[in-house]
Amino acid sequence: MTNRNSTGTEPVSPREFAELRQAAIDKFEKERRERETKIHGPAAPDLTANDARRSTAIMLGSRIAVAAMGWTGSVLIARSISPDEFGQFSLIFGLLGLLSVVTDLGVGRVVLAKLVECNPWEVSLVTTAFISLRVALGLFGYIVAVGYVWILRYPAEVVEATAVAGLVVVVATPSHALSVMYQSRLRMTYVAIAEGVGQLAQLVATIVAVLWQPILLVLVIPAVINEVVAAVVKVRGVRKGVAGPRPSSRAQFRRWREMLIEAIPLSIGFALVTLLSKVDVLLLGKLDTFDSVGLYTIGYKFADLLQIVAITVVTPVTTLLVSYWPDSVGVFRERSRETFIVLTVLGSASIAAFWPAATGVLTFLYGERFAIAGTSTRLLVLGACFSMLTQLGLMILVASGRHRIYPWIALGGLLFNIVVNIALIPRMSFNGAAVATVSTELLLFVAIWIVVRRSLPVHRMFPMLPLGAAVALCAVVTVAGTICVERLGVPWPVVSVLAPLGTVGIYALVSLAGGKSPLAMLKPDREVK
Repeated sequence: MTNRNSTGTEPVSPREFAELRQAAIDKFEKERRERETKIHGPAAPDLTANDARRSTAIMLGSRIAVAAMGWTGSVLIARSISPDEFGQFSLIFGLLGLLSVVTDLGVGRVVLAKLVECNPWEVSLVTTAFISLRVALGLFGYIVAVGYVWILRYPAEVVEATAVAGLVVVVATPSHALSVMYQSRLRMTYVAIAEGVGQLAQLVATIVAVLWQPILLVLVIPAVINEVVAAVVKVRGVRKGVAGPRPSSRAQFRRWREMLIEAIPLSIGFALVTLLSKVDVLLLGKLDTFDSVGLYTIGYKFADLLQIVAITVVTPVTTLLVSYWPDSVGVFRERSRETFIVLTVLGSASIAAFWPAATGVLTFLYGERFAIAGTSTRLLVLGACFSMLTQLGLMILVASGRHRIYPWIALGGLLFNIVVNIALIPRMSFNGAAVATVSTELLLFVAIWIVVRRSLPVHRMFPMLPLGAAVALCAVVTVAGTICVERLGVPWPVVSVLAPLGTVGIYALVSLAGGKSPLAMLKPDREVK
């Protein structure tokens, strides 16, 4: 047998052992600090109102460019295919939009509070769990989309196109998780770049598809290219640490349950509102023709612009509200009221610009056959103005943790919308669907702000005077603009420029919010705690 003492190893004294042990501990701590600094960056984000304004300006510019390119693509597609094919195209993407019911679940809004966390290790683990959850939800949404059109026996070309276009959901769902990471640090520049580059790639691909093979199956491919390009740009920024702590290499699936349970009220409400916003298209497709679907969904091209504005403005403000509640209630109220007034001004200017010129704009962009959609498009844009303020009210409830009643509001709105659609579509076609939509949006706006006013222990949350002034001024300018176009023969482009400029100009000069004009709200200031 081998003698253990014959190895030549000298015994270590207790003092030497203690020194070696301490050296090992010091080395471990040094490596841990270096690793944490390299991987995670700053532990606590510095979030200010000026950062929110900067993010809003960047995102607004980006999304205006994205909307312009998206509009150009939709015009090319609408002019290159038949009315029925354009109706099928609109139905497919309406269905994919509806799938946010199962792919979003409102989890991102709940996770945002966890990402504004001082512990970088915890943020890293939450991020990985969040991304993996949205990957699973995206795959599930794809199966639901393809299964829906197959089970309901839609034409074969619709099923095939849905199978291709459905990849948008697979890519966009986890990509949105990356956007939430950027939002938590108010670093929206990368998101703006990603969306702009992705939309540019889609526009180029759309032009190629229209010139090469303008059929439904080919025309849905550019949307997939858009999401892939945008996701690649976002991933690059995340790897550089721009969006905060990098995701951990461990996916703790047990966190899925915590996220979903915490988001249940918001998830249900969000799902119902998403159904509400898309069910009109599905009902119109069943109760009327594909041609009616195509004419009706043209209006959403314009209404979605206001939704883009709302998301752009509300997204960075939500991050601030989460950080302010409940320690800085005064600042919480001030930021909420300012955002409400800014959205009100933007909505009023949009109505003043678009209402008198709707028929002319549709004819110019899409051709004479779309001119009959003028009334429905006007109503959808008006409904989007109410929706902007509803979205702000919801984010105020989320930031303050008082969103549990939201599902009941959304359920009431959905039932109301379905009943009114079923009653009006057979009688008024797509105009009936538009009436149902604007009525429902008004109902939701009133309901959500009643809840905000009664549930938050904050006085003067609702800016009644600015809203009343906005409605009155918007009505006067819109009626005057309509008379100029329809009775006096003033060219609609002139009215579309002068009407919103006049509306915004009056607001910029008038103090409506505690002695502070809307123009002054956009100027940088110091945070008041």
